[in-house]
Amino acid sequence: MPSVRRLAAVAAAGAVLASAGCGFVGQHDASTHGPDTTGTAKTGAGGVQTITVTGDERMRFTPNVIKAHTGKLRITLKTTGQTPHDLQIDKFHATTGMVMKGRSASVEVEISAPGRYDFVCTYHVKQGMTGVIEVS
Repeated sequence: MPSVRRLAAVAAAGAVLASAGCGFVGQHDASTHGPDTTGTAKTGAGGVQTITVTGDERMRFTPNVIKAHTGKLRITLKTTGQTPHDLQIDKFHATTGMVMKGRSASVEVEISAPGRYDFVCTYHVKQGMTGVIEVS
């Protein structure tokens, strides 16, 4: 019968391997998806910052780094390939829902503090379809 110590070591090793293979473990990392592309949200009517992000067949967001300021931010996701995508910002419990080819959908959040806020495509996070909102 295996010892408790051995079982604990095997469980710990399994947890490390599982998290390493998931492609996204809680923060945007350029090494999982190639070079970053950066876009800056533009302030529009009513002071709402807006930016459009595309999701494509490479399983990438463009841009995948969004620069913004505190306040309201509206991100519009446009899917350009056959594969549907979504854009989810866990910190704000906000999502576009599934966006099919040639369609777009928006998510609006109120950001009250500077920082980095991750977003993902929940369908393709394992393929590295992640991004970050950098708020100053």
